[in-house]
Amino acid sequence: MLKWMCAAAASLAFAGPALAQKTDLPDRPAKQTTPFDVTAMKEGNTLLKANGTCMAQYIVGANGRAKDITVDCTNPDMAPYVSRTIETGVWDAEVLEKEFLDSLPMRQIFNYGTGPAGPDPRGEKSPVLVDGLRERDITAALAKVDQEGMCDVKYTVGANGKPKDVEPNCTPPEYNDLIVAAVARMVFEPAQKGGAATDWPGINMPVKLAKPEGS
Repeated sequence: MLKWMCAAAASLAFAGPALAQKTDLPDRPAKQTTPFDVTAMKEGNTLLKANGTCMAQYIVGANGRAKDITVDCTNPDMAPYVSRTIETGVWDAEVLEKEFLDSLPMRQIFNYGTGPAGPDPRGEKSPVLVDGLRERDITAALAKVDQEGMCDVKYTVGANGKPKDVEPNCTPPEYNDLIVAAVARMVFEPAQKGGAATDWPGINMPVKLAKPEGS
């Protein structure tokens, strides 16, 4: 039986800056109105036959859908299935001072498999994002390639808190080198194992390269 659970609060990736939309609704935080369709996670369970935990980070956009999704799983092959699951959710967007806005970063735990997850062999503490992808790097990449695209980025957070071994896998491939450079500028609090900083492989981050609506 599929098992998963949720908590709240952090993020990544990029799909262009959101444009504020006016509303007469009172101030409110983002609230999920349609639960996740876990079909993709069930598919992952069937194929991988493993137990573990994923930490997902994302932002709820002003359109009520998740964006800037990054997923870190004890079995990295599970990450794409969790990303697809998060994309099925729908929220009432955050409202502040009569405008629909992107939410603060959200953090969510998903347990998968049929048994207890057990300790993560990579360490006792996973890396924590300090400085994510920079808007100017994505804007410059879009201007240079002049075509919308998508990247399924995998990387290791090194013991120094910097990404390394970045595998961009972009479509179109002209984005590959640009996204590698952008990801390399991200900063994390490093993972810890036995009380010391350690490398943390298996981070998965989809990056949507889309021009803002109306541009």
